Amino acid sequence: MAAPFDKYKKDINRSTFVRYNENYLVGTFGSADVTPFWVADSDFIVMPELVKALKKTAKRGLYPYELKTPEIKQPLIDWFKKRHKININLDGLLFTTSVNSGLAATIDELTAKGDGIIIQPPVFQGFKGIIKGVGRKVVNNKLTLKDGKYEINFSDLEKKAADKKNTAMVLCSPHNPVGRVWTQQELEKIAEICIANNVLMLSDEIHADIIYSKATFIGMTEVYKGKSDNIIMLGSAGKSFGIPGLVDSFMYTPNPVLKKKIQERIMRFHLGKSNAFGNAALKTVYTHGNKWLDKKLNYLEKTVSAIEAYLAKNIPEITLTIPEGTYQVWLDFNKVTKNDEELKELLYKKAKLGITLGTEYGIGGKGYARMNIASPRPMILKALAKLKKALNNFVII
Repeated sequence: MAAPFDKYKKDINRSTFVRYNENYLVGTFGSADVTPFWVADSDFIVMPELVKALKKTAKRGLYPYELKTPEIKQPLIDWFKKRHKININLDGLLFTTSVNSGLAATIDELTAKGDGIIIQPPVFQGFKGIIKGVGRKVVNNKLTLKDGKYEINFSDLEKKAADKKNTAMVLCSPHNPVGRVWTQQELEKIAEICIANNVLMLSDEIHADIIYSKATFIGMTEVYKGKSDNIIMLGSAGKSFGIPGLVDSFMYTPNPVLKKKIQERIMRFHLGKSNAFGNAALKTVYTHGNKWLDKKLNYLEKTVSAIEAYLAKNIPEITLTIPEGTYQVWLDFNKVTKNDEELKELLYKKAKLGITLGTEYGIGGKGYARMNIASPRPMILKALAKLKKALNNFVII
């Protein structure tokens, strides 16, 4: 009998899903004839309690303007306290349409045009676009790869943070796409550097719940506690429960001055509108989601092991950076291709797989690709088999 996460519903029209949309696939991969593993989205059917809650909301027949009441916010606060030992005060909690929109609004509101914003490539490609989009400068603190594990270049970070033109840092925690879950020691060192140089900390913790058994997630707001309140944490239930198209996102800061400025920005641009189904989803997943999420994490971790084993046995030239968190895997193709054009040829045209090139994530991504593994394991293994077959017939010019 197949595991619940092995099920792939074929009777669903996915044409409006970003991951499967034909226009997106053609624009990104040059063809719609690819199996997509690119957008950090999930193919897993959501938890049963959520479906039940949404049906109950639908039966109401009334969908007026709604508020995020304390009754809706409290399960979120309880979730972070119990699951991650992160203390979120109701007074410091804000909601906006997405982590990306919240991050853009925050950078635009709290920094000045031309300021430098520090990021750590290879990193989520959206950061670069957001920073440039609001007229700020991208400042790279490139991660270093040592013995198959990515580390932070702290001497470079100290240098970048000491530059008065660099006023904020966007921390990706856990890190997308390389899968690092930063340790207490690493986070404390980052905090020490940013606090000493008055660099605003913007901690993107959207993948906070996707943590594997050998790692422990530590919230940056807890690291900052008692040291500084120059920090904003951003998150969402979207990745955790496979519902980014349903729920909005939240921001939390212990700093009332920062909170007031962001709240005014949200109100000024009408970025905080609630949705009846989103509110029901938020309350439901944070109230009833523990066991379901644990099962999902167990499934994903077994998928990582299956990928590692398959590559070692069948395609040893392609190696995997073992993730400590997130449902992305970072694959090294440097031994089989020389440049992006060859990698595109192999992935998009020969294997017909929609996997994102590493160069999309900035410096340090050359020769790599990110694969989203939040799909039934048979789909993942079938994709690897297509890659193996394509590589067997692939001639490097």
